Amino acid sequence: METGTIVIIAIIVVAVVVIAGGIAIAARSSLLPARGTTRLKKRFGAEYDHAVEAHGDAAAAERDLSERLRHRKNMKLRELSDQQRAAHTDTWAVVQQEFVDDPVRSVRSARGLVEAIMIDRGYPDRPASADDTTGFESRLRDLSVDHPAAVADFRSAHASGRSAEADQTGTEHMREELVSYRGLVEALLGGLPESEDTGHRGAPRPRAETKHPWLKRGSKAQR
Repeated sequence: METGTIVIIAIIVVAVVVIAGGIAIAARSSLLPARGTTRLKKRFGAEYDHAVEAHGDAAAAERDLSERLRHRKNMKLRELSDQQRAAHTDTWAVVQQEFVDDPVRSVRSARGLVEAIMIDRGYPDRPASADDTTGFESRLRDLSVDHPAAVADFRSAHASGRSAEADQTGTEHMREELVSYRGLVEALLGGLPESEDTGHRGAPRPRAETKHPWLKRGSKAQR
């Protein structure tokens, strides 16, 4: 075979290899974003949709969620001691009872309890006043990595509950918001324990003469 022919064949082979490699790289590059999107959607659920809505752009939302995952990896969370878990469970029972006489204060106490449990679990301390929505939003972002469903439920109830809390009306909205705080508390505690004398986890049975307005038949508070 002549040298010229060999050179031509070699050039053709190299070209084919280069083209095939380029096609493979292009295919892989197109698949990686799709796999990343699928992974984030599966991990965050409804929180993925909330992030897209908040950012107005899927790419920006995915950068945000990916950053949450990286931030979470740097956290060193810890288990609650039996004493801590019991104390927080007792506090939740008090918060529920408080709702009867002062729904607004009860909701604020529920938020404070969530923050206290998060600190005990090792989440970053983010000092915030009772009306500081930015500080609590940062806590929700931290929680969304491990408890996206609870955070999504909270956001849904919180959206309607904030306006009700502002003018101290709309007890039903605040009831739903308190129930959503319960979801966060349960997620952080690993589930509120069953009380011996109640069918509601961690909540004392209302006295016959004091019926909780937010523990209505068929509500999400009843398990």
